[in-house]
Amino acid sequence: MPEFKRELMMDETDALPYDQSYFELGLNSLGATDVRQRLERAIGRPIDSAHLFNHPTVGHLVDFLVAEVVPEYFVSATAAGPVAQTAPEQAGPSTKDLVDDMLKELYR
Repeated sequence: MPEFKRELMMDETDALPYDQSYFELGLNSLGATDVRQRLERAIGRPIDSAHLFNHPTVGHLVDFLVAEVVPEYFVSATAAGPVAQTAPEQAGPSTKDLVDDMLKELYR
């Protein structure tokens, strides 16, 4: 994820460990705040700072974001219910594209 790589002073060729604490890699609380703000802008949703501390690896954070912050983008296309039906109109395609790009970057 470019947000974490930037704060950890990693370049594009460096692999961001999926299961290692970003705090062990050198992220501090100020950097976590910057990452949180960038993520909020990217997905268009608020993220409590505590979530970065409670989910201290990229893997855990992605799982949390998918399950709790933007779950409507990952509901099966065949699922019935208001979330599956109303999410695209509420968030718009540009937010979905940003989330998709963010998650692809995290999994690199």
